[in-house]
Amino acid sequence: MRVNWDPSNIAADQAETLERRTSTSKRALKEASEQFEALFLNQLLTEMRRTVPENELFGDQKAEKLFQSMLDQEISSNSARGQSMGLAKLIYDQMSRYVSDDD
Repeated sequence: MRVNWDPSNIAADQAETLERRTSTSKRALKEASEQFEALFLNQLLTEMRRTVPENELFGDQKAEKLFQSMLDQEISSNSARGQSMGLAKLIYDQMSRYVSDDD
């Protein structure tokens, strides 16, 4: 008999149980706070890239700019889900006081 045990499964199960117990409005608040953090990070990355001088060595860079904007969007959404800055958690903690527990 072979047993496959992964400690990360315990954390995932606990998170899933906690997610089921939270109300729909609190889940929506959590999603909105993560989206706000992602939007903030995307704007931050966009403005940071704007400070870097452009190089005309390779000519027209429309495709590169499009790729960079898509990359910035993906980085910001993944960072917000991974709680890199903690802005989403801070927003959720502040606003969850005003959201009811039962739906």
